[in-house]
This record gives sequence, C-alpha cells and structure tokens, in this order.
Amino acid sequence: MWKKKTYIKNSSHPFKINRTKIDLYFDCKRCFFLDQKFGIKRPHGTPLVLNTKVVEKLKSELDLCRVKKKIHPQVLENNVNYIPASNKNLHEWRNPFKGIRYHHKQTNFLLNGSIDDVWTNNTTKKNYCLIIKSTTKQNRLSYEQIWSGYWRQLSFYSYLLEKNSVEMSKTGIIVFINAMNNDKNFSFKLNIFEKILDASWIESTVMKIFELLNSEKVPENSNYCKYCNYYFSIKDKING
Repeated sequence: MWKKKTYIKNSSHPFKINRTKIDLYFDCKRCFFLDQKFGIKRPHGTPLVLNTKVVEKLKSELDLCRVKKKIHPQVLENNVNYIPASNKNLHEWRNPFKGIRYHHKQTNFLLNGSIDDVWTNNTTKKNYCLIIKSTTKQNRLSYEQIWSGYWRQLSFYSYLLEKNSVEMSKTGIIVFINAMNNDKNFSFKLNIFEKILDASWIESTVMKIFELLNSEKVPENSNYCKYCNYYFSIKDKING
C-alpha cells in the first residue's frame, strides 16, 4: 500500500509542498500540520466528475489550437488575443503526477503545482498563466463571485513558471466554463477574467510553513475549520 511521505526535520531529501497543501495551510494550520507531519488527511469529498470532464474537453480543444497556432473561437468571442503557448515542458507541467517544480534551497522544499495552461498574447508575446474552472450560472459571472484563493493559486503558478525561466506577465487569467441551460438547449460559454497578481505573500508563507513544520507544537484548531470543529465537538461529547 502506498504510504504518504511526511515531513522529517533536518532531512537531506527535499520535501514536496504542492499548491493544494498551501491552500490547506491557509484554510487551517492545524489540519495542515497533522497532514504533513503525521499523514492524517482530511476526509475526501465527492469527486466532481462532470466538472472535470468539461474542463478536460476545453483543454483538448486548446491543444488543437496550440498545434494550429490559432485563437480558440470562444476566446475570440471574448475579444482577447491569446493563443495557447508552446513549450517543450508544458506536457509535464500540466501532468498532475509530475507538475512544475522549484527547489526552494533555504527550506529544502520542493514547491510543486500542476498548471492548467499558459497563454501568449498574440500581439505583445507576453505569457499568462491561467486556471480553468467550470460552473453553472444563468447570469454572467462577476469578479466579486470569484474565490480569492483562485488568484492566490495563479500567483503561485506564475512564481513557479518564472523560477523555471519562463518570462511571465504580472497578470493572471481565470477561465470559467459556464454551462447555460434554457428551454431550448444546453450550451457552454467561456467567461474570462484577468487580474494583476500579488506574489508578495509566497516567500514569507514558505518560511512560515518551514517554521511550523519544524515545530513540535500542534497549532490550535481554527474556529472556521469544519473538520476541527467536528472533531472537537465529538471529543467533548465522548469525554463529557
């Protein structure tokens, strides 16, 4: 049986920290600590199979556009001039079992993430990292409806790309595939959002994670963590 690798203090082997674990750190430091030091994972949620299929379908269409060096028709409908970028490492960087990596020597962390794609502005030749999500909204999405963590993900991916010698724009892109359902048909529309990314949090967060993992003290439970709250409510009832 596969066994999760846990953090060992002063180990000479780089320890992999991926993007989802950084999200976990922001969500609940206690859950992050238990996961990374003891291999105690949160329960898995239900996989969103349909959402994944929709995203994979768009990725395959973008790959065809990459070969033909053309703009995807629905991207063109959004009045943006982006074509899927070509890079010999892109296939590996998009692979969830490999991803893009950077060895952070100060902490001996192997920072890792699997990107959705990179687009290039056909005019300026600037590169933009993007993530692709699917949703079902009857009305067009707005910036206010986008989870702030998506922009944090994009800044982390752009950081990794720059560390792998890819010159990146300071702007990131989120593509939402919106499934529109009306009385006549079922259609998909792309909603494209752009925003200047803030990467200033990355180095300081990596150092804080390093300090946390080298500590022997389990962090206090977060009042906002449903997993911690569930555990302690059950524990109180059993011990009460």
